[in-house]
Amino acid sequence: MALGRPVVAVGSFDGVHLGHCRILRYLVAYAHEHSVRSVVVTFDPHPQQLLCPESDFFVINPLERNLELIGAQGVDVAVVLPFTEEFSKLAYSQFVARYLVEGLHAGALVMGPNHAMGHNRAGNHDLLKQLCEQSGIHVVEIPELTLHEIGVHSSKIRRAIRAGDTEEAARLLGYPYVEQQKIDG
Repeated sequence: MALGRPVVAVGSFDGVHLGHCRILRYLVAYAHEHSVRSVVVTFDPHPQQLLCPESDFFVINPLERNLELIGAQGVDVAVVLPFTEEFSKLAYSQFVARYLVEGLHAGALVMGPNHAMGHNRAGNHDLLKQLCEQSGIHVVEIPELTLHEIGVHSSKIRRAIRAGDTEEAARLLGYPYVEQQKIDG
């Protein structure tokens, strides 16, 4: 499928919560306005599963469910990159060059104010914006979504789930939380 110069959003998108949906709505609207494709780049496994295997981290939804939720927002293409130890060592500049410039030929990148990428998340918002613009990628900045003056983040949803507060988790997700059962094969 030819993507032209698509608009791209990059992230783990675990849970595809209300904050993610806001990013995805901007992504799709920008794509329609500029007659380009919308692309989400995400990772499998979730980076935290590889980088912090001993932590109490858990994914909110399995990848398949997150991809369904991304598609339901009207995104044209989802690209799932394998998150390996080698991949985790990529500098943000290498990621931008390899995946956004050379791989996808991105024309625009949608990101929020707290977005960071690359090894040790060294590519903060300001550095990413500068590099993307030098690379011919327009940066579309969107404000953080807050509910009752609280930012919507996956970590807050995980805390609510750990505490057994599925109502709070559902409020931040925008849909009922259903605990995922692991099936051993």
